[in-house]
Amino acid sequence: MKLAIIFFSFCILNTSCKRQDKEKCSDKVILNKIKKLPAVIKDNIELKKQNKLIVYQIYNDTINNKVYRVVKEAVDDKFHISTLNLYYINEDCNIFLYDTIKDSLSPIIKNQKSMETNSKTVVEFTDLFNDGTNVKFTPNDLNQDKPEIESFKKKLNLYETENPLLEDFDSKNLSTLINNETFFDLQHYTDSSWLQYFITKYKIDGSKLHDLMDEAIRQEDYNAVKILISNHYIISKKDIQTFSETEKDSKDKIAENKTDGYESYLVANSKINQISKILYIKLSTNHIQDPDGYTNLRKEKNSTSEILQKINTGEKIEVLDNFGDWFLVKTKEGKEGYVYKSRIKSN
Repeated sequence: MKLAIIFFSFCILNTSCKRQDKEKCSDKVILNKIKKLPAVIKDNIELKKQNKLIVYQIYNDTINNKVYRVVKEAVDDKFHISTLNLYYINEDCNIFLYDTIKDSLSPIIKNQKSMETNSKTVVEFTDLFNDGTNVKFTPNDLNQDKPEIESFKKKLNLYETENPLLEDFDSKNLSTLINNETFFDLQHYTDSSWLQYFITKYKIDGSKLHDLMDEAIRQEDYNAVKILISNHYIISKKDIQTFSETEKDSKDKIAENKTDGYESYLVANSKINQISKILYIKLSTNHIQDPDGYTNLRKEKNSTSEILQKINTGEKIEVLDNFGDWFLVKTKEGKEGYVYKSRIKSN
């Protein structure tokens, strides 16, 4: 096998080159940082077992009028060069991962200077939302001159100041924002727009919201289910199984209402039918979307595993499990294997 091929584009302007050298952010430095990422190291180890190496191409690109150096990470499987990831590097040598689905950048590595802070966390997420709060106002209401909103806004600003990045935010916090309006003695409520607010704020990947979707289905929070789906959450057969269990539980609760003589399960607030409809529709529209025109169905959950089949872009698939970075899917030919999460979309 050939050694890794590294393509280096020359700086267009001498001033850009000098600035990168001055800031110690040359192409060589950038590449070394990326090669030290845990995920890249793991992929390299697996590839070496098959006498393959990751290949790289470096070039310039512009997003939102800002120029970035781009490192395209790919692997050559003899027949086809498949793109693994795109890393964008700004002039401060901060490294971002490009999300092909959301068409956005998520920070991976920030230079040491930008990471320095002497602040302490003063406000926890539970100070904003907890089991005893009722937050019926929305993010759009924050400019209203009301004591309750003013107090909340101050806490929110402090929280966001102390937790500015995705790595500072625990996505498990979002479970506090799931409502259960079928419960007769509801102790808290949060407007669903806050769930969207924090997903957007921290650019949380839909594939990281598996547990949250499970909770949203079980608590029959239809608005939360819709929000998660709108943020590129891919529905799988696992979610359908969760729904089936929830549907059975709701029927049991209705039976208990009749037995106990009072309504502990609020039937009028049930969203079983709406949740069922959206889950099955989204499950049926899952398909492959790959910039290369097709993606590989692999035997195991890694990019060096045996290729079982090539699946063309636009081809529908059945997602059996959506946990982790590699989703278990079944093709129209009936073959089961793993596809990287970013290659799967739903209409």
